[in-house]
Amino acid sequence: MQIHPPHVTESEVLERRRLGLDILDEEWEGVYHVTASPSFGHQQVQDGLVRFLGTLLESRGGPPSPSGLRRAGGTVVSDFNVFRENARKRDFSIPDLLFVAAGRENIIADDGIRGGAPDAVFEILSPNDESYAKFAFYAAIGVPEVVVVEPKARTAEVWRLADGRYERVPAGGDGAVVSERIEISLRTIPGNPPRLEVVDRRDPAQRAAI
Repeated sequence: MQIHPPHVTESEVLERRRLGLDILDEEWEGVYHVTASPSFGHQQVQDGLVRFLGTLLESRGGPPSPSGLRRAGGTVVSDFNVFRENARKRDFSIPDLLFVAAGRENIIADDGIRGGAPDAVFEILSPNDESYAKFAFYAAIGVPEVVVVEPKARTAEVWRLADGRYERVPAGGDGAVVSERIEISLRTIPGNPPRLEVVDRRDPAQRAAI
């Protein structure tokens, strides 16, 4: 078994599996990647985004269908496998959060995203993690946007796929960056501690400070 980082041994990986600590570990073209444990700030940001985006997408749902069902404006999932199925060896990554637009739910399988790419993924930074190294994987499967959040400073970056590589989206005059796919803006609210403000671009009254 080839493992990254190289100082981790196969016996340590087996122990992680025995203890159930491997649920966020990934495999990049057959190379096993051990994922660092998230910080408290990381969990705060992730939980806050899940709550806000889940409520936001539900509010964007259209009118009930003849069957009485009302479909939300998309699906947001945390810590879910994303597979590259045409890879020569097992290849999957686990973003902290992913978004699938309404009408594309067919790519959501029981064990992860298959047969397509999420419309956007979020990576929340942890010390010595590999968030930026995952960009090549996300580009290969065609993820249109990657949002990177630094949890301590509560800063956000939006990277948009163009010609097979990601380009960082510049912030606007108000310091906010925009995710076109989810139609939200993100900016840092200075303070001690700082907060991450997330605003619905359709209805700015819907916002959260995380």
